[in-house]
Amino acid sequence: MRAGRLLFVTYLLLAVWSLLLVYSTSYGVAIMRYKVDPSYFFNRQLLFYGLGLLGLLICSRINVKLFYQRVTLRILSLGLLGLLVLVLVTGNAANNAQRWLSIFGVTFQPTETVKLLLILVIATVFLRKGCGVRVQHWVLGFLFLTIALVFLQPDLGTAVILGVIGVALFLTSGVGLSRLVRVFIWAFGLIILVATLIYFFHPDFFSAAKLGRFAFLDPFNLENLDASYQLRNGYYAIGNGGVFGTGLGGSIQKLGYLPEPHTDFIMTVIAEELGVFGVIWTIFLLMLLSFTALYIAVCSHFIFDSMVCIGVAAWISVQMFLNLGGVSGIIPLTGVPLPFISYGGSSVVMLSCAVGFVMAAARRNLLAKSREVVYL
Repeated sequence: MRAGRLLFVTYLLLAVWSLLLVYSTSYGVAIMRYKVDPSYFFNRQLLFYGLGLLGLLICSRINVKLFYQRVTLRILSLGLLGLLVLVLVTGNAANNAQRWLSIFGVTFQPTETVKLLLILVIATVFLRKGCGVRVQHWVLGFLFLTIALVFLQPDLGTAVILGVIGVALFLTSGVGLSRLVRVFIWAFGLIILVATLIYFFHPDFFSAAKLGRFAFLDPFNLENLDASYQLRNGYYAIGNGGVFGTGLGGSIQKLGYLPEPHTDFIMTVIAEELGVFGVIWTIFLLMLLSFTALYIAVCSHFIFDSMVCIGVAAWISVQMFLNLGGVSGIIPLTGVPLPFISYGGSSVVMLSCAVGFVMAAARRNLLAKSREVVYL
């Protein structure tokens, strides 16, 4: 099967799998907490995937010549920074964080859009200006500014994802080892600076509630019971599922024990209902999508396509690691959703658009092989 077709088929499998799991994990929450129809979250996720599929088809047909134009880079970079500044100024605050925007009655999370925009900005810069030292300085400065603005929300999980995406694309540009060491030194200094700014502008970030995220180190300690409530119930779900699971719809923990069983902690309900095999199947689909994107990047002769594919693969991989690491107690909880699986419109639509750009790269690879296009 061609890489582009495999990518699209995997995407469709993830969509169907997500819809099935979102319905199973959310109908109890819909009835008991939100007093709405049991299929409320399923219907919305179906709508999100419909919009995502439309975005995928559009992005897969965007003419790459558009990214050669100077105005494109300006629109992408100003749009990215504008969204982050706007959410800091007028965003909706919840749980001591300001991460949401409401425009014309539509509420969305700008950081999901920023992930894709960052990939496109960096890829466009290297496409238009090459990989010289001055270009690397510009890219690093833009990356650090983006991460700093996300930190100020504050959103540590997204900041880590953006950092990994930036490093992956920076390495793709061919930077040397000595240069990379200097970058990490500057990055460490930036982290200290941003932490200081957060302390003064968002002192609640260091509150007992936020520091309670480190309760994962000893979640069953009597002093950590409140802070580790969600993590412990995730453990109970995983333990109750065992190898074969309790059957689809048979989860106990989703019925009022796990606060968000259809979003961040959806994998624990998968483990409870479908056991080890359900977990393996979910991880397999996500890894297949990431590796297919990397394969398309390796086969590409066009730096823009290679960097976009590598950026998307890094995005999916690191977000999957942060989510699974958090719910399994390996790392602190970061609040990031499981890519393509968790309920959420911003995440689903933007990830779908990202897959569209990777499919466009796969199509250009085929055209190059048939000598129908010549890369400059």
